[in-house]
Amino acid sequence: MAEDKSVSRTAIWLALIGVYLGWGVIFLANQYALRAFPAFLMNGARNLIAGVILYAFVMLRGVKAPTVKMWKSAFVVSFIMICCGSGLNFWGQSMIPSGISALLIGSTPLWMVILEIIISKRAKTPGPTALAVMGVIIGFAGIVFLIGPGNIVGAHTRLRPLGTVALLIGSFFWSAGSLKSRTAVLPSSRILSAAMLMITGGISLTVAGILMGEPARFSPSNVTFSAIMGFTYGTLVSSVIAFSLYTWLLAVAPITLVSTFAFVNPVVAVILGVIVLKEAFSMHILVASLLILAAVAIVTVASGKKTVVKKP
Repeated sequence: MAEDKSVSRTAIWLALIGVYLGWGVIFLANQYALRAFPAFLMNGARNLIAGVILYAFVMLRGVKAPTVKMWKSAFVVSFIMICCGSGLNFWGQSMIPSGISALLIGSTPLWMVILEIIISKRAKTPGPTALAVMGVIIGFAGIVFLIGPGNIVGAHTRLRPLGTVALLIGSFFWSAGSLKSRTAVLPSSRILSAAMLMITGGISLTVAGILMGEPARFSPSNVTFSAIMGFTYGTLVSSVIAFSLYTWLLAVAPITLVSTFAFVNPVVAVILGVIVLKEAFSMHILVASLLILAAVAIVTVASGKKTVVKKP
């Protein structure tokens, strides 16, 4: 894909807000869905359904079908980002408390900055600015403050090492796949690209779930209405809408700006808990939110009007 200089900052921000809200609510939705559905199989089914919906939509609109080379490229990217990234993150969330999961997944922007610095040095191209890096660090500090030092060190919670490692590795692979998608051979239609990534990623996740023996651990008696609603939200909103917006943003916006979703999503989840679940709102939540908003503002200023070049 060629550089798209016609994309306005307003369009980018509307898409970012869609990702912030769509993926911010998913923390709550996953809490209910993971009580009934195995992580890899649930994530695989969700991506497959969402991908087929989007693929049928673009095909009915007369968009040219992707080539075999594009499908191969989509499989590589989705295996890294969706299977190894999202898959491990979902699996890790089934073992680790949601607050600490949000913190570990919040390492995503740090991985993205590190990887982009390495890639830019090898390619001898401009990497993230010092201001953008500072914004990412401030954002991560905001998440640390939001979760609370006591919860992080686990004064009353024993963390399962396997889940912790899965979340960190998953965040790394999600970051690596996101960067890989910017230069991958994918269709010019970003909706079609998103559909292909979800279909191929869904297949990989399903195979992984089967190999891990998840079908034997699934019991229909555990399926509740709230679990079905959590799965439905994850399919229609988190995958069909938010992931499509994320894929589009990877093609038109600086990676440091796109990565701010990992900072904002926990804030959305906390605010949702206050509004929906009537959880207490404290001063440290306000301070952490302000820190994260400041980080997003800094990254936004550092990003300027930069756009991403996608190679054909």
